[in-house]
Amino acid sequence: MRAQMQPTNTGRLAFVAEWFHVEAGITHTYLLTFHLSDGAVEVFDQRSKKTFLRRTKIPELTRRDFFVGSKINVFGRQFDIVDYADEITRNTLAKYRKRAFVLLKSSMWPKNLGEFLTTLIDNKININNALMVQFTPKTVTQFLSSKQDDDVHTSVLMNELLAGPAISLELIGDNVAEIISACSKYNTENASTTIELSSSMQQLFEREEVRYGFYCPEREENVPNDLKFFFEERHSIAKDCRFKNSTLAIIKPHCIKDGYLGQILNEILTSGFKIEAMRMLLMARVNCEEFYEVYRGILPEFIPMVAQLASGVCMCLEIVSEDPDKNSHEEFRSFCGPMDPEIAKLLRPHTLRSKFGISKVLNAVHCTDLPDDTNLELQYMFKILE
Repeated sequence: MRAQMQPTNTGRLAFVAEWFHVEAGITHTYLLTFHLSDGAVEVFDQRSKKTFLRRTKIPELTRRDFFVGSKINVFGRQFDIVDYADEITRNTLAKYRKRAFVLLKSSMWPKNLGEFLTTLIDNKININNALMVQFTPKTVTQFLSSKQDDDVHTSVLMNELLAGPAISLELIGDNVAEIISACSKYNTENASTTIELSSSMQQLFEREEVRYGFYCPEREENVPNDLKFFFEERHSIAKDCRFKNSTLAIIKPHCIKDGYLGQILNEILTSGFKIEAMRMLLMARVNCEEFYEVYRGILPEFIPMVAQLASGVCMCLEIVSEDPDKNSHEEFRSFCGPMDPEIAKLLRPHTLRSKFGISKVLNAVHCTDLPDDTNLELQYMFKILE
């Protein structure tokens, strides 16, 4: 059974966090504290020995956002949590709150991505990072070169990864590496007897196309190497945008935090659209302002729109209509619905914003407004931002 996190005796979680000052090229170290009683955050500058942020409640941040490896956006400044700051926090979280890596093969994800992610999220496994990748013989050899000691049929896996785009995912959850490993062996002679899977996980992974449709490390100690290969090192494996009859979609942070990522992706992939490129981002506030600059002075919601986009990770997608004769931009913009979800519910109840939107700011997805801006927005999200 999955162990549950217990509250600390002090009522707070303390972490070592880093912020990279781009202009100066310097990394600053901070003590970042999350108070469990009221959800407030404190930030102390270790170098100057001064308080950077007094105890302040940030509604967008919850306890589940804080773990080693996460990226926290505090009023537009991105902090990378790199370590625990005290033994109480370490003992509370390190034992259970783990990272895992999975690589979804091209044979599986186009039909099962939405259900796969929804099942994980429903089982309290968070998606912390995602990237669509396209292997070449050189890059797949680099990736598999470290798998010689694992129980991996490298020649078979190599052919599967060269067959089409794959999706790499960083997962966060209690004992998640053990759970994912158990899922990969579910209903086989190598099935684990120590991990009890939920009924929804059993139903998903009893299907061979799902169970054999992804790769995960055999041993938990190999997870950091795979995460580093896909999300830190530069191997030129990110799937390029096609920039032809395509458009940009962004699944906003509030939907990801509310657990709707898988459901929205499922809606997209079962409604006549394909995903040609994908990456998950945590955008700095300055980048959010730059991206939304066209709306400054036009939409009264400009400032809260920026704050929402900067409040957490978002999922960027290059969307293409399955029908090559259709205009992808027009089709997807219509599929998203009116900006105001209340209007969408009245006039376009089957659209994404009607189903998942809350307000003009929390309206689930961004889609490119003008056809001439599609390539500009795709370039910004997939090329300019690193």
